[in-house]
Amino acid sequence: MKVRSAARVVLMNTEGAVFLLKAKDLGDSSKTWWMTCGGGEEMGELPAQTAARELAEETGIECEPTELVGPLAKRRAVMEFTDHTLHQDEVFFGLVDDSDVDFEEALWTDVEKASIVGAKWWTREELETTSETVYPRQLIELMDVVSSGQIPETPLVLD
Repeated sequence: MKVRSAARVVLMNTEGAVFLLKAKDLGDSSKTWWMTCGGGEEMGELPAQTAARELAEETGIECEPTELVGPLAKRRAVMEFTDHTLHQDEVFFGLVDDSDVDFEEALWTDVEKASIVGAKWWTREELETTSETVYPRQLIELMDVVSSGQIPETPLVLD
C-alpha cells in the first residue's frame, strides 16, 4: 500500500469563516464533499511548503510557509476516489487572511478542474447544522485552534 504525504490549510478570514472547496467523485458524481485546500507533497518539500504551494495553486492566495500556523493536526485519510482507494498522511496548518480568492490565479490540475465543483466561505453555524459531508470531521475544533492562536505543542490526531 502506497501512502501519499499531503498538507492542508484551514484558511479562515477575520470574521471567523473557513474556506472550503466542494469536490465530486469522478467515478460517481452523486458523491460530493467539502474539504480544506491542500494536496500532495512534491519531491523534497516540507509540509509547510506543500501547504503554501497548494493554497496558492487552489485559491490564488500566496503566503510564505513561515506565515502558516502549525502544524495543527495530522491524520491518515483513506478515501475512495475515482474507483481507487487512496491512503494519505495529512498535516494541517492554519492561516487567517482576508485576501479575495482568485480562481483566475489558481493553477488547478486536470483532476481538480474535473472534480472541484464549488467553493464557499463557511460560518461555524453553517458547519454545525449542515447535512453535507465536510472533511476533516473535526474542522470546527481546528477553526477554534486557528482563531485562538493557541497552537498545540504536538499536532492533534484527527480521525
